[in-house]
Amino acid sequence: MLALTLTACTTSRELGLGRPSVQSEPLPVLAGSTVIDGDDYYVQLLSEFQFRSDVGEEVCRDLGSSYRKGGANSLVLFQINNPTLKLHREVPGLLYRSTAERCASSLDAKRVYLTPWMRLDAGADTQVDYRFVTGSDDGLDLAKVGNDVNLASNVLALTGVGTGVALVGKLASGWMLNSSAQVPAAAGQAAPPAAAKQREENHSLPSIVSASGNRATLSRMSIAVREAETGSLNPWAKPKPLGELSVYADVRSSLLLKTAANGLPDARDLSLEELWRATIRNGAEGLSLQHYIEQAEHPDRPSLQPDWNNYAEVEANCRKLKVVMRDLGFNKYDRNAVLYYFLDKTRAWKNYNLAGQKVVGTGMPVSRLEEYRAGNFAGCLVEDDYEVMKHLSLPVNAAKDWDNTLQQLREKESYFAAIRALERQLIAVIRNPNQAEMEKQLFPLVAGTVLLQDRLGNFGIERVLNIPPVPGDGMALNPAQLAQLFVGLKVADTSCARPAYEQGRPVPNVAILMFSTAADSPLAKGAALEFEFNGNRISRIALQSPTFRDFRQDVISNPQVGDCRVQPQWMEWLGFVN
Repeated sequence: MLALTLTACTTSRELGLGRPSVQSEPLPVLAGSTVIDGDDYYVQLLSEFQFRSDVGEEVCRDLGSSYRKGGANSLVLFQINNPTLKLHREVPGLLYRSTAERCASSLDAKRVYLTPWMRLDAGADTQVDYRFVTGSDDGLDLAKVGNDVNLASNVLALTGVGTGVALVGKLASGWMLNSSAQVPAAAGQAAPPAAAKQREENHSLPSIVSASGNRATLSRMSIAVREAETGSLNPWAKPKPLGELSVYADVRSSLLLKTAANGLPDARDLSLEELWRATIRNGAEGLSLQHYIEQAEHPDRPSLQPDWNNYAEVEANCRKLKVVMRDLGFNKYDRNAVLYYFLDKTRAWKNYNLAGQKVVGTGMPVSRLEEYRAGNFAGCLVEDDYEVMKHLSLPVNAAKDWDNTLQQLREKESYFAAIRALERQLIAVIRNPNQAEMEKQLFPLVAGTVLLQDRLGNFGIERVLNIPPVPGDGMALNPAQLAQLFVGLKVADTSCARPAYEQGRPVPNVAILMFSTAADSPLAKGAALEFEFNGNRISRIALQSPTFRDFRQDVISNPQVGDCRVQPQWMEWLGFVN
């Protein structure tokens, strides 16, 4: 009985792994999109061990050194292969040691970064395999491996996006994946002698990141880890579950920008200098973006300080910057945020992205706007880039925005042209001293009769026309009576005509001009003449005071509308000032 007890104590502990279980879920489509684009996301593969919460301390009796056996070691070694990025490396993910000195074991497992940040399209080509090596303590020396678990967990966190990207046959940042970051020599050495009883298993994991068509799927692999006794005669001895070793993907839509609640990056309120100083998130000692780009071994490395007044030079370097950032592995959101603020150093870019409503409101000539539109940096940007910038909440004009703005401006210019044509005819009538000729000029300008309205309040228009007042709002005048009115007013000077505004909005088919009168006019100083038109004929004329439409403030605030500029001094001449 004693021999049986002693034999039972001459056991050793080894690590065992279960079969991987897989949990998959689709990657969500970002707001504003209907499909998954391989350029939308970054992915990074990680390994992490989670202890079971119900694993407690085990009491173990020490029966003396003469009954102890040698310790055992187990190693899980991940092998990562991505031919697209030319990334090949081995990373220790878990190390188990049972010692001969005492009845105990240790498990060294930390979060390990298996890959750098990769764009989704490149990350989908990553294959993860693992080797499970078990051997006696005297045959498999893994002390150095244990020390390198920490290194493996940190080295890729410091590298950032794009590590391992092939540029002209070389690694983009080869120093980040030099020999010091590789698996220790012990893991790659030849098999130990047969006496060491080393066992090795090799397994392949299903794809962690799958991208097909317009969809993408992320999978989490979970491997049960348990501790088992070998050499035990105890019929009730069972493997003890320790926890799970998981391999999964972390996902982000940006490494440089803050992210909104809907998952989209937000690039507002930044500057080029801020972006140059930015480091890749999660990089405790990461390089700045500017240094990262400047150190890239790339034939198209751009100048980051071109002549900002030289359109061709800026456009060429914008193109180079775009290519280098793409080849370094930055996704479309980070690339286009940097390109936007790079171009924002130029006047041409600011002119190209003028707000449409502001442009329409100022009445800028279409010819000038077409010049601005030509400065679209087409040698660097395509239409998709402008759409991405819009998703980043950046104020840019896409081609359809320009089409809409120019259409509104052309319609506005056409409208102004109609006002100009009527203005020329009307002023020619008003300034003609000959009443008979004036009447003839009015026949093609008015549609039979004109509704005349007097908004001045203190002007007896009936006496000027020598006709009785007509009940209601205004009176209908024929061309002869209208000519009589203009002669009686004795107009001295006129301004150009501009659209009439009410509460800040133009009144359709209504224009207004200022006129002054001679000293012997029955109308002191002058007034504003408003005319309503339909096509090329005037249907209504009103003598306006500044209280009826607030044209006084409108002229002072916006002297020029279209190509008509009414000097604010008109308000002083007419006494329309407070």
